[in-house]
Amino acid sequence: MLTMNRTLDEKIGNVDRVYLTDNDLFHLERFASNFSARLEAYSLLRDRADELVVRSLKLLAQQYPDLVQKHLQRCKYDMSHILRYMALAILRDDEVFFKESLMGWHANIIHSYQMSSECSTAYRLLQEVVGQMLSPESSSLVKPYLETAISAFTNA
Repeated sequence: MLTMNRTLDEKIGNVDRVYLTDNDLFHLERFASNFSARLEAYSLLRDRADELVVRSLKLLAQQYPDLVQKHLQRCKYDMSHILRYMALAILRDDEVFFKESLMGWHANIIHSYQMSSECSTAYRLLQEVVGQMLSPESSSLVKPYLETAISAFTNA
């Protein structure tokens, strides 16, 4: 069962035998203290996802016009899907959730279709668009997740 935080996820199955450690409590306190910033980033991604994806794909079409024309709907779907997982991972403050639940298998699929370079470019462009459309604080929360995506597509 997923809770709002990885520390709680890890401890909830063992609650009969163990108290949270000081380190666990530190992570929960940090989770609570910056929750409003993560909530803002989540809300902005949720509310602007379509526009972020469309703007990114317009930029991608300048570099790969045939690809975008042929695969536009699939690209929109995939990028929107990744943004949803990214938003949830930001809200949970859980980059591991993002990597394990989505990026690993998605990157493998992209590699098998030999479209890694194009996808890496698409997420670099998305990173630029995020920087333009979101507040600096929200952009800074999104950036590590986009870098994870770019890295996953870049590394075979």
